[in-house]
Amino acid sequence: MPEIKGKTWKDSLKTRKYEEHKHCIVCGKAVPTTQDFCSQECKDSYKKADKDKGKKNTIQIVVMVVLVIVMIFVVPRLMTPTG
Repeated sequence: MPEIKGKTWKDSLKTRKYEEHKHCIVCGKAVPTTQDFCSQECKDSYKKADKDKGKKNTIQIVVMVVLVIVMIFVVPRLMTPTG
């Protein structure tokens, strides 16, 4: 097993080279653990994307409800014999 300066490579992974941090949700830059975004621009971008996602979900739900209504009321009338 290779050793680095008297330690095994596993021991060298355990030592921290950087202080506690996490990464920006949008761009991935390192930020303090108390923040989620590195800048106001990333925060605005995230909020806009989240808002757009909500609109898309609402449209999908409306389309699904309309399709279910069509299936319940229109399709049975098309299946009845005309005679």
